[in-house]
Amino acid sequence: GVLESELFGHVKGAFTGAVSGRKGRFEYADGSTLFLDEIGEMPLTMQAKLLRVLENREIVPVGSNEPVSVDVRLISATNRDLAEMVKDGKFREDLYFRIKGVTLRIPPLRDRREDIPLMIEYFLKIFVTEQNKKIEGLTPSARNILTNYHWPGNVRELRNCVETMVVLGEGPVLDVEDIPEEIRSQSTENPVTAIVPLTNLAGKSLQELEIEHIRNTLQLTRGNREQAANILGIAPRTLYRKLKEYNLT
Repeated sequence: GVLESELFGHVKGAFTGAVSGRKGRFEYADGSTLFLDEIGEMPLTMQAKLLRVLENREIVPVGSNEPVSVDVRLISATNRDLAEMVKDGKFREDLYFRIKGVTLRIPPLRDRREDIPLMIEYFLKIFVTEQNKKIEGLTPSARNILTNYHWPGNVRELRNCVETMVVLGEGPVLDVEDIPEEIRSQSTENPVTAIVPLTNLAGKSLQELEIEHIRNTLQLTRGNREQAANILGIAPRTLYRKLKEYNLT
């Protein structure tokens, strides 16, 4: 099929439309690294062929009988539970143990919300440049809504959201109404304190509350003062002055 040809290549005349031979991804990656995303979606027939490649370190292009040696380090990713898929007969057990090797489990975005403000800024810079838009940033309210959304699609969904906001937004600052409705309506819309809870507010002065809120916001942004100032809705120089005034480091 198409996936087999994409990974292993094909020879001329292997199938209708194959007017010339083509190298596959494995052959192009020879001597380097190949990344396979969503490996849990791979059909069982392709899983068997992938296992043979990993075991024998050689591929057979579609329409050919001649194996081609390849030396590839494979990195694969999935959002599926492969162990459960093995139990259900939807993923080959031998391939599962072959690719398992070093396993890195990345928590969903909703479990590492402190990363969201940084990712927003990163994607914003990319799409502002790409779309040649005069957009300087997001309002604190818009940032809070994005930070408190549950992001079932994780980083890819956040990326698409920021891209949509940049493409459709007028600027110079994107606000709540620029956030796609489906995200805006499902966000908890809580302030940053919902992520890094403040202690009991009763009996504290406004200055003490400000100090604690600044400290928690800096914790949220992992010490990035510019990001913290954006979330707090103040100029970076104002934040620097308050840090000096309150002797915060």
